[in-house]
Amino acid sequence: MFGFLARRLIDMQERITGSSADYARDLHAGSPAAFWRFTISMMSSRYVKRLPPEVYCVAGLAALRSEDCGPCVQIGVNLALAQGISPTVVRAAATGDIESLSEENRLAFEFARAVATRDFRAEELRPMIERNWGKAGLAELALEIASVRAYPAMKRALGYGQSCQRVVIEGEVADAGPREAAA
Repeated sequence: MFGFLARRLIDMQERITGSSADYARDLHAGSPAAFWRFTISMMSSRYVKRLPPEVYCVAGLAALRSEDCGPCVQIGVNLALAQGISPTVVRAAATGDIESLSEENRLAFEFARAVATRDFRAEELRPMIERNWGKAGLAELALEIASVRAYPAMKRALGYGQSCQRVVIEGEVADAGPREAAA
């Protein structure tokens, strides 16, 4: 029964993200218990109450750029667009064009990038995050930054993170550039 449910969840994930979830099938085949723990932790990490949706998505894309060079960024793009985030904002975040972002989106992007790449600027930006969105907003950003990075790590560990791909936003290729490596 749980195998059937796992297959349904994986199929649903593929429909929602527009991307293959073969890594999840392999995870389930190797260890159903590991699959369920990963799935439950990722489902519970999708929490946003205080932050504006744009800020949340921009931060997630910034963190993804530090871990991935295309496939997971594409999933982040697809999910952001499905949530109704402006394609212009999504493109700016996916390509690292921070000059095109609003001030609050730029702050979230720079903070997420700094945290994900272990840049000292995170310490300078954290008080600004708290001023804008309070401790609740900071907690939501922290959860998003940490959780989106789990997918690329899981895929690489299972042998699925071996190639880059171009990111497509509304039918146009966006230059997501190289992965932003940690400092």
